[in-house]
This record gives sequence, C-alpha cells and structure tokens, in this order.
Amino acid sequence: MSDAARWHDVKARARRIDPSWDDAERAARRRHLREQMLASIAAAQPAGDRADDPPRPDLT
Repeated sequence: MSDAARWHDVKARARRIDPSWDDAERAARRRHLREQMLASIAAAQPAGDRADDPPRPDLT
C-alpha cells in the first residue's frame, strides 16, 4: 500500500505542473462542477435521509 499524500502537497504539485491551476476562471469552473456533483449526490439519497427532510414518525 502506498503512503497517503497530504492535500497541501498535492495542490502544490498541481500548481508547479500547471501554474494556471489557481486562475479565477478555472477555480469558478471547479466550484461549479463540485456544486453539480453534490446536488446529484443529494438527489440520489432516499427520501427521509436528506438533512432537509422532516423527521418521519416511528413506524414500529
């Protein structure tokens, strides 16, 4: 098993390889894609498991 990489190190390497990594346009695109991904995950959760769902009565 390989050693885990620290996120700080991974980001630093990405910046060395591609200096445009932190450009505002690229950061905005990553933010947008992250929001889409999280929305699709939230939509896939069964009803009652989402944080904004009201509590269900105990059916036991």
